[in-house]
Amino acid sequence: MHEEKIALVDSQIRAVQRAISERSIENVYFVACGGSLATLYPSKYIIERETAAVNTNTYTAAEFFNDPPMRLGEKSLVILNSQSGGTAETVAAAHLCAERGAMTAAFTTAPDSAIEKAVDFIMYYYDNPADPYPAVLTIFPEVYKLTYALLDVWNHTSRLPEVNEAMLRLQSTFDEACTAYLPAARTFASRYAHEPIIYTTAAGLNSCVGYVLTNCLLMESLWMHSSPLHAGEFFHGAFEAVDDTTAVFALLGLGNTRPLEERAVKFLQRKTKKLTVLDAAALDLSAYPEWLRANTAALVLNRLAAMYCDEMSYVLGHPISSRRYMGVEKY
Repeated sequence: MHEEKIALVDSQIRAVQRAISERSIENVYFVACGGSLATLYPSKYIIERETAAVNTNTYTAAEFFNDPPMRLGEKSLVILNSQSGGTAETVAAAHLCAERGAMTAAFTTAPDSAIEKAVDFIMYYYDNPADPYPAVLTIFPEVYKLTYALLDVWNHTSRLPEVNEAMLRLQSTFDEACTAYLPAARTFASRYAHEPIIYTTAAGLNSCVGYVLTNCLLMESLWMHSSPLHAGEFFHGAFEAVDDTTAVFALLGLGNTRPLEERAVKFLQRKTKKLTVLDAAALDLSAYPEWLRANTAALVLNRLAAMYCDEMSYVLGHPISSRRYMGVEKY
């Protein structure tokens, strides 16, 4: 059953790849809301750093619709994401793209939804916390697969097969990492479940992991105060708020921005007793091509951060699925 879903997703991604190979694209826009936007960020980040063929930018859907970029048009590719398939702002943005003649492709978990009907190409991913799908069918790995499908066109390379194989191995990597880090996650949860605020620090590709951890898990799911801090910007104001009672969750990746993250961690190690660090250097990523390890590390850190918050939810007796506004009242 999962093999059929994997084959379907791969065929959907190849359809986008074929269409792009037949069209002149100058700019790529990533448009969504909240966590759905954060999960598109790796594509923007990687494309910007691995090709000069196109320009990229990310937009929250409401801003994109109300104040679109001047260059939006026939030479644009717009990649959207609506988990529910019906996010009003994202659907409206997709219709605007069609009016401007842009090519559109969207990720969703909902077949035959409003977003599918509004775009040129659809790509399904799968999300069921009660009975999780293998990692390869979740949003981040699929975004990686689409990213390298596009890069293969623009850079005249053939890396997608390696990426597809790597994403198939991701679930076992997640499982091994979660087993190794579960005791640390439980200690974190018992210590910090009642903190008044938990900051996060990250840079580069990890920035989207810090955003998901802060906005989607701590704030949206656990109703805790939190704020994401860019590790490079940390020293230009935010660090003045830190003292020995400040709780911070710091991410250390393997990419070129690791020195920024390390600088923040070294400072925090001196200034607060409430520092938690997830360091990708401690992960076993030997099963992945060396060129892909830094990007893969961000996915593993994201999975671990989610487990840390799961453990906190158990301590609080507050299910991750809890909402008091979203989907409950009009806003």
